[in-house]
Amino acid sequence: MRVRVALMRSPASVAAASSKSRRLTSTAISPSKPAPLSDPFEVAHVDLLLSPKSPFHRRTTILKTCTSTQEILRTQLPPAPAVLATEVQTKGHGRPGKPWLSENPLGLWVSILLEVPSSQLPLLSLLASLAAADAVRALTQLEPALKWPNDLLLKNRKLAGVLVETISRVNQPPLALLGLGLNLHQQTADFPPELKDSAISLLQASRQRIPRSQMLVAFLENLTRRLDQPTPEAMEDWRRACLQLGRTLSIRVGTTILTGTAESLDDSGHLHLRLPDGSLQKIASGETDFPA
Repeated sequence: MRVRVALMRSPASVAAASSKSRRLTSTAISPSKPAPLSDPFEVAHVDLLLSPKSPFHRRTTILKTCTSTQEILRTQLPPAPAVLATEVQTKGHGRPGKPWLSENPLGLWVSILLEVPSSQLPLLSLLASLAAADAVRALTQLEPALKWPNDLLLKNRKLAGVLVETISRVNQPPLALLGLGLNLHQQTADFPPELKDSAISLLQASRQRIPRSQMLVAFLENLTRRLDQPTPEAMEDWRRACLQLGRTLSIRVGTTILTGTAESLDDSGHLHLRLPDGSLQKIASGETDFPA
C-alpha cells in the first residue's frame, strides 16, 4: 500500500499469550432473545489485532463522541495515514452532504486520512467499498452486493456507505479523506421509520454481533490489500459484485437525471449508461436509484 507514514508511535511490547487471550470474537445471537450489547471499542484492541507491519498499526484514535470524524481529520490534519473512529457521531454525513445516522454506538463510524497516488483518487471509493465487502465476507460469510458508486447492500437494503473527499495542499498532491459508516448491531427499532425498509445491520442479516474493533481491523487490512492490487483485477471484482450492471437505472448527475441501461464499469470507475436514443454516456460520479 503506497501511503506515507510520519511520526509513528513506538510499538509497545505485548506478550503473545496476552495478545491471544484478548483477541475478540463474534457472538451468535438467538433470534428470539437478543443478548445485551457489550462491545468495548478501544485502541488497544485494534492494535493487538492489527499486524505490526500494517501501515495503520498504532495510527488509530477512538473517541467516545464527536460531531464528524471527517471534519475533525480535515481540521486537525494529523500525519497520514491516520484513523479516527468514534462511538457516537452527532453530525455524520454521506454523499452529497446527506446525514448519516450515527448517533449511537451500534455501527462502525470511521474516517481515514490517506496519501495515495493522484491516479488512484478517483477509484478510492470503489476500492474502499470492495474492502468493506471483503471484511464483511471474512467475518460473517455473507456476500454483500455493491451499488455504484459507494454503497454496500444486503438483501437489497443498505448496509454501509463510503465517502471520499479530498484536501488540497500547496505544491503537493491532495490528501484523501475516506469515511465509512457500517451498520453492525442495530435492530429494526433502532432505525427511524423512513429507513426501516431500506437499511439493514449485520446483526439483522447474520444474527451475529461483530465487535467494532474486529470489523475495523478487517476493513483496514483489506483496504491495504485492495490499494496494492492491480486496478484491472480490482475492477473486475467490483463488476462481479455489482447488481446494477444490465439493469435500467436513473442516475442523478448534479441537477440532471439520466435514465438508461447500465452496460459496464470501466477500469477508471466510470459507469457506462446506454441511453434510450442509443448513445453511450460515461458517468464518473452520481447518485443512483435505491434499492439497486
